[in-house]
Amino acid sequence: MEVVVIGKPAINVYLPLQEFPQEGDLFNITSKNESVGNVAATSACLLGKWGIKPHFSGVVGNDSYAEKIRDTFKASNVSYKFLETNFTSGTCTNYIILNAKTGVTTKVLYNDFEAQLTKYKYDFIPGFAILDGTDMAGSLALLNNNGASCKTLLYARKSDKDTVNLSKKCTYVVCTENFAVGLTKEQPDGSAEGYVNMYQKIVDICGRSNYIVILNNHKILYAVDGAVKMLPEMKINIVDSSSFDSVFVGALALALIKDLSLDDGIKFANTAAGISLTKIGEEAAIPSIDEVLDNSGMRQKFGLNENVNQAPASAQEVTPLMPNMSVQAPQGQSVNNANMEIQQNEIEVPQTIANNVVNQPSDVASNNAYAQVFDVSDFQSATPVQTNAVPQQNTVQTHETNIFDNPNE
Repeated sequence: MEVVVIGKPAINVYLPLQEFPQEGDLFNITSKNESVGNVAATSACLLGKWGIKPHFSGVVGNDSYAEKIRDTFKASNVSYKFLETNFTSGTCTNYIILNAKTGVTTKVLYNDFEAQLTKYKYDFIPGFAILDGTDMAGSLALLNNNGASCKTLLYARKSDKDTVNLSKKCTYVVCTENFAVGLTKEQPDGSAEGYVNMYQKIVDICGRSNYIVILNNHKILYAVDGAVKMLPEMKINIVDSSSFDSVFVGALALALIKDLSLDDGIKFANTAAGISLTKIGEEAAIPSIDEVLDNSGMRQKFGLNENVNQAPASAQEVTPLMPNMSVQAPQGQSVNNANMEIQQNEIEVPQTIANNVVNQPSDVASNNAYAQVFDVSDFQSATPVQTNAVPQQNTVQTHETNIFDNPNE
């Protein structure tokens, strides 16, 4: 299967500080870290390092950062034949202040919105595509030319009109909590009901239940065969939070390409993304596939033998968050009903907002399921579960001054 990745690659410039600066402060640092970043580029590098050579399609400037990206792609087994050069703008650059004490990152992103792909034809037929939403022209061209034969995985960071419309055309959508809240105007309060309400509204608006929400605390909210589920975050000491989404998308793409169930794919991706938080960078923080397989207990799912040097990870089944309700997929959509396995030492038992059916009738306007008051009388039977709040640990928030966002929106 040929895989194409479409988006804008970037160079991340990390400035490590012991505390966040105040206005007017002066800091002197003796080192900085520069590495390839952004979701599309990091995902492509992950696939290349893990045995699938993808084709990358995107735009860079005519500068030294573009050469650094090409060198990284070459070293990572990524084909960059379709990487275009824009001679009027520079390569996308992310300036990242990293709080060395907490792992929290604050970003100032440089990007020329007008620098978009101009060539949309490939000398291969893509069977799977990763889109990061930063090159809308290239993404729409792929869907128009290959949509019927190509599975697509979109990363949706913001809920502007173009991104929402693009998400409705894709096979899978990994989105941020900011996207989900902006789309639904539903701010979850940490309860099971709140998360079900928000997910129901996503389905009502977009007409599909293929959205995978990365919450701000690195928990994962998604739905499989009518059950809304939440996978808790890994318990890990965070060094840098910037790699999570990028590594998650790349690892999930690999699992889907290998025909794993969505449950298994999300568990695998969550493990990879969690491990990446222990290193600085995005591309530089990609863990080895052996490390992810051993810590997720997924070797047999990939048809591999267990590592004799490491005991296999122990797994537990998904347990219902709310057994009395369920979430129905939209009409005509086939959904897998696979059990998720969890590494007991690294990840909490996943929580399932099960039997909370997101109803999707043909007349979306008549659907008021998300407004129901949910019966949580059996909620305590799931372990570990709380009805009023989802416990948080190592919660990391990323504060962005982001020029990808149009200030007039």
